[in-house]
Amino acid sequence: MNKEIFFPADLAPSHESMTGYANLFSHLNPKTFSAFFLRDFMEPSLTQSAFPNDRTLVVKKLEDEARLLKLNMDFFNPGSYTVRALIQRSRFADLVLINPLPLDVIDQLPESFITNFIEPLACPVLLSSKVPLFYDEVLIVFDADSSSLTALKTFLHLFSGVASDKTVTVLMVNASDKPEVFLEHYFIRFVKNSFTNVGIVPMNGINMTHELMKLASHAKNPLLIMGKSAIALLRSNQTTKKLFSQEASIFYSNG
Repeated sequence: MNKEIFFPADLAPSHESMTGYANLFSHLNPKTFSAFFLRDFMEPSLTQSAFPNDRTLVVKKLEDEARLLKLNMDFFNPGSYTVRALIQRSRFADLVLINPLPLDVIDQLPESFITNFIEPLACPVLLSSKVPLFYDEVLIVFDADSSSLTALKTFLHLFSGVASDKTVTVLMVNASDKPEVFLEHYFIRFVKNSFTNVGIVPMNGINMTHELMKLASHAKNPLLIMGKSAIALLRSNQTTKKLFSQEASIFYSNG
C-alpha cells in the first residue's frame, strides 16, 4: 500500500534534507511525498517573518530535487486553505513531517501552532531541525496513557523494518495504581518483542521536561516517541529549542 508523507514546502528543504527524506524512508515502497505551504494555514502575520521564500521558486526547486532523487511528489492544493482542510486530509496520510524546523523559526511560532495545528492532526507527526534527518537511538516515553502505545504502534508501522536493531530506552513514568502496573508489564513485553536492544529507565514524572532533557543529552541523535504528553512539551518554544539543540527529534501521535 502506498504511504503518504506530508511536509511543509516553505521550510525550504535543501538538496541535503531531501536526500535525508529519501534515505529515511527508502524502505517504504511505494510512497508519495505531498508538499503543503504552512503559510496557507497559519496567521498572516507569520507569512513574511517566518516564511519569506518566494512560492514559485520553492515549488520549482522541490520539483527539481524530487526529479533528481526520483521521488514521487505532489502539492496539496485544497479548495479552502483552512487548518480544518489540512486536518481532514491528514486522516488519509501516514505521517506529517515538520523538517527542517530551524531554531530561529521556532522563536516565531505562536503557541497556537501546537494547539491549533499539530495537536489536531489525525496522523503521526515527526518534528526535527536536523539536516539530514536521521536518528541513532530511540527514547520511548510511556506514561500509562493509551496514546503512548498508539505512538509506538504507528512508529513501528512506518519504521519497524529498519528500527528493530536501534538502541531503545523505555522511559517509564511510575504507575500509581494496579491496572497501570499491569499495562506497564504488557507495554514492556511489546517493546521487547519489537526491538532487540531494550533498556528501561524509571521516571517520577514530577518534572518530566527536566528528566527528558537530561536523558536526551546523554543519547546519540535521539528520537523521542511520545503520545499526548508531547503536546505539553512542544507548547514551550524554549523547551523545543533545547531538545533540538541536543540533536533530538520528536515522533508524536495523539492516539
